[in-house]
Amino acid sequence: MINKVKKMMEAMSRELPGVLAAAVVTVDDGLSIAEVTRKDGVETAAASAYLASIVKSNGKAIGLLADDEVTDDILITTSQYHFIIRHMPDQPFFIFVMTTKDEWLGKARMLMKKFEQELARFSSQLEEQFRLDEEA
Repeated sequence: MINKVKKMMEAMSRELPGVLAAAVVTVDDGLSIAEVTRKDGVETAAASAYLASIVKSNGKAIGLLADDEVTDDILITTSQYHFIIRHMPDQPFFIFVMTTKDEWLGKARMLMKKFEQELARFSSQLEEQFRLDEEA
């Protein structure tokens, strides 16, 4: 199942030429389940743990500010990059993508939403496999 998620990440990165890194990450502990990196020196697995804390903090802040609103995505921009995080509240995982600043954000968001829906279709199987791998 993890190989299937890895192939999803690879497919998404092929559709977005500006993708430098992409990962599916567990919200609870920030472990990267599958990742793709195209840029040397990018520590996707390490960054995933920090991004999980952003996802959790965002959920708490939105709950305090806007009651039952749900975040579509979290966008972080720097002078060179876009960092986009998509998390469906009922899923134990989120998708993270790092792109160049030249990448079209609308297309990136659209593709992330598409892959998020694909991931949701088999997330329970992935969660079960991931839990079994942790116990072994």
